[in-house]
Amino acid sequence: MSVSEQLTPQELDALVGEVNQYLRNKRANKIVGVAHSEKPRFELYHGSLSLCSHKVRTVLAEKGQTYISHALNIMPAGKAVPQNYRPPYVRLRLTAAGQSGYATSYSGASAVRVEGVDPCVVPTLVDHEERRVVIDSRQICDYIAENVASGTDLIPEDLSHAIALQTDLVDQAPHVALLYGSFPDDDPRPKELASAMKGVHQKKITALRTVLDHIGPNSDLRPAFESKINKELAAGAFVIEPEKMRDAHARGRAHVAALEQQLKLSDGPWIFGDRYTMADVLWTISLYRLNWLGFAKWWGSDTDNDRVPDYYARAVHRPAFRSAVADWKYAHGPSPHIEELSHPSVKPKFLFNTLREMDVKELLLGTDLGTR
Repeated sequence: MSVSEQLTPQELDALVGEVNQYLRNKRANKIVGVAHSEKPRFELYHGSLSLCSHKVRTVLAEKGQTYISHALNIMPAGKAVPQNYRPPYVRLRLTAAGQSGYATSYSGASAVRVEGVDPCVVPTLVDHEERRVVIDSRQICDYIAENVASGTDLIPEDLSHAIALQTDLVDQAPHVALLYGSFPDDDPRPKELASAMKGVHQKKITALRTVLDHIGPNSDLRPAFESKINKELAAGAFVIEPEKMRDAHARGRAHVAALEQQLKLSDGPWIFGDRYTMADVLWTISLYRLNWLGFAKWWGSDTDNDRVPDYYARAVHRPAFRSAVADWKYAHGPSPHIEELSHPSVKPKFLFNTLREMDVKELLLGTDLGTR
């Protein structure tokens, strides 16, 4: 489903209020864009590092939208429970889940249509004007494009089907596996990232079990958290299995090759000629993430994908992408593969800025999950 029924003002205010009462850090919870006297239409719960959040932030920027930004801490750290595991946040997301099944398995991709609904992830969009909650980055991006007239027309009607096919390709790419899992033959990921990802799924499971203990055996949220634990168990097994990771890398190479084929059909600078569309938003974010991880070797002069480099060079200078991803302070940590992220000063700045968005008291003493 991914889009909630229209809620009453009282229902939506109550749901959002329950989530926001725990989000007090002004550095992580603020207005992005041009501040107006009226409350922004959109409120976005996202992760600075999250690929799916990058998509939504970029679409909001392309549409020229001011929004309330809640940059959640989505990785386990110290004794803190990730903010996307907090019961009020999960309850907010479930208003848009409908009858969709929960994700319990793992393929290395993050497409809801393939995996099912993960109740404990980002992003989540609240539309205060229409009083709806929207989950799943693909659905959120389409929802914004279809409901906001300003800015770039990202889904022209005559290209809607072709754009949907490109969205499918990006959705099905193994971005998640390439982030979390090492490659048994040659792991190009930044050293700091590779080290941080070791054992992370077990840390997530520990945090989820903390929440389960808190909500008790009779909570209506229990199935959501149990499904999430099952998914993390499957993910933890996947990313240490050599053959599965080799397959993920093969799918990654095929992903780039699919873009090359599309670019060969284009008679302009973008995927669909002179028109910059949602397809370009999503492919740019995908390529930047692959480059950050060390997989730019999949395109360029030593490969058959010789059109991708020029396309990438144009795309990453798009102002909306720069503001929402490349120049977003906490969007990526250090990487030797991207010049602007390779300087020795990047690591301390990234760690410092990340800590500023976190609650140090929670890191040391644990999270107060509030009432059941």
